[in-house]
Amino acid sequence: MVFQIVISGESQCEKFAQVCLIADYLAQNLPNFCYRRIEKPVLEWKTWLCKINQKYNWHHVGSLLIWKELLMEGSKAYYIGGAPDFFDYCYSYYKFDTFLVSERFQGLVKNFAQLQKKQKRDQQVKYLETEPNYEIDTLKKRFIACISGAAHPLTMHLISGLLDTSYGQKGFSKIYIHDKQENLSFLEFVERECNYIGTNNPTKVVKCVEKLGMSLTNSDLLIVLEHVPFNKDLSIGGWLYKNTKLMENLAFMINASASPKIRIIIPNLGPACFNATVLKNSVTNIKKSNIVVSTSDLGLEIASTVAKIAEVPMRNMFCPPVWGFVGINHLVDIRTTIHKYNYFDALNRFARVRNSTLCIGKLTPEMRTMEYLMYFDESLWLTIAEKNDKNSRRDMSKAIALINVVKLWFFDSDPNQIISLGIQCDGSYGLSFDGFFSQPAHFVGGEWKIANTFLMPRDPQINILYLEEMARLCMQLGKHDLPHNLSAE
Repeated sequence: MVFQIVISGESQCEKFAQVCLIADYLAQNLPNFCYRRIEKPVLEWKTWLCKINQKYNWHHVGSLLIWKELLMEGSKAYYIGGAPDFFDYCYSYYKFDTFLVSERFQGLVKNFAQLQKKQKRDQQVKYLETEPNYEIDTLKKRFIACISGAAHPLTMHLISGLLDTSYGQKGFSKIYIHDKQENLSFLEFVERECNYIGTNNPTKVVKCVEKLGMSLTNSDLLIVLEHVPFNKDLSIGGWLYKNTKLMENLAFMINASASPKIRIIIPNLGPACFNATVLKNSVTNIKKSNIVVSTSDLGLEIASTVAKIAEVPMRNMFCPPVWGFVGINHLVDIRTTIHKYNYFDALNRFARVRNSTLCIGKLTPEMRTMEYLMYFDESLWLTIAEKNDKNSRRDMSKAIALINVVKLWFFDSDPNQIISLGIQCDGSYGLSFDGFFSQPAHFVGGEWKIANTFLMPRDPQINILYLEEMARLCMQLGKHDLPHNLSAE
C-alpha cells in the first residue's frame, strides 16, 4: 500500500513553507514518497482546522497539521502532528536528518508558497503560448501593479495616475505597495487615503503588503522606487555598491515569485540606468526588453524654460530627447528638439494689397528642430540651475513621464510615438555598451525598441560616446573606488 503525506497550514506560516520545501526535496529524490499541500488563508485556517479535528477526532492546535493517508478516496487518516513530528517521521522512515540552517536557504523558505504559485502560473502561460494566435496581453482587461519602495513621496502621484489611466475596459484593478517594516505606518496612510480615489472596481484597490513576493506573484507591472540616495560621505564606488546589493536582493525576489511576463519600470531616482543594468544582469526568467527606465522627466522639467526663451508655445513643442547613463550623467539635447512651425506661403497679391478679403497666402505646418532658435543662447542652463535650486522636488514630472510609459505599454500602443527611455543598447547610434542607456525608443511589435531613425544629438560640448565611456567605468568601480581620473578632468 502506498501512502501520501498531507501537509496543511496557513499561507503565512514559515514552518509550513519549510516543511513543504523538505517534502518537495524528498519527493524528487525518493521514488515512493509523495505529498499533497493544503494551503489555507490566515482568516480561514481556524475554521478549517476545527472541522478537521471534528472529522478525525483530533485535538490539534495551531498552524501546520500533517497526516498520512492511503492513495485512495475515503481512506483513513493517520495523525503525524506538527513540524517536529514530521522531522522525526522523516528520520525514522528515511534517515533524513539534514536541516536548512544556511543563510542561503532563508529566501527559499520565505518564498516557497509564492514559488509554487509562480510555477503553476508559468505552466499556464506556457500552455497558452502554444495556442495559435493567442495574445495574452490583448485579451486581458484588468491589470495588477506593484510599487516597491513605496515610502517615497512619488507613490501618491503614481497611484493617482495609474487609477486614472484606462483605455476602454482596460485598467488597473489592484495596486500593491511595499516597503521596509519601519515605513509601514506611512504605507497604511497611503492605502487609507488612496482608496478614496473613485474607480469602477467594487473591491479595495490599493493594498499595503508586508511581503513583496506575495504581490509579485500576480502582478503585471512592477514599479521600482527603491534606491540608495547619494551620500557625500560615501565614495562613488561605495554608493553604487549599496545600490547593487539592493537590486540583487530585489532580483532574488523577482526570480522566486514574479511571472516571466511581468514588466518593470524604474523611474529616474538615484543611479537609475545603473540599477536597471544590475537588475537585468541578476534576473533569470524575465525578458531584458521588459525592463525600462523612465527618463523623459529630465526633458519635461526644462521644457517650459526652453519654450519661454525660444518664444515657442509649449503645445507646439515636443519633449526634448534625453541621452546618457541617467542617474550618473545625461544630456538633454535642445538642438534636436522638434517643434511645429506654421510656414506662411504668400501669394502675389500679398505684396500689392494691404487689406484684402481675398486669400493672401496659406499656412503650411512643418516640423523643425529648435537648433536655429537656441544656437546663440547662453542663458538656458543658468536659468534652469537657478530654477532647480528653488524647486528641489520634481516628483510630478517623474510621475507624468512614468505614466506615459505605462499608457504606451499597456493600453494605447503607438509605434510612431517616440519617447526617451533607458533601454538596453543594441549598437544603434554607435552605442555598444552592455547595459541601459537613455535614448529615443518606441513600442513596436510588443516590445520596446530603439528608434534608430531619430536625429543624433548636436550639442557642441558633449559627445554621447563620452557618456557611454562613463557608463562603462561606473560598472567597473569597486566598493572603495573613486573615479580619480575623471575628477582630474
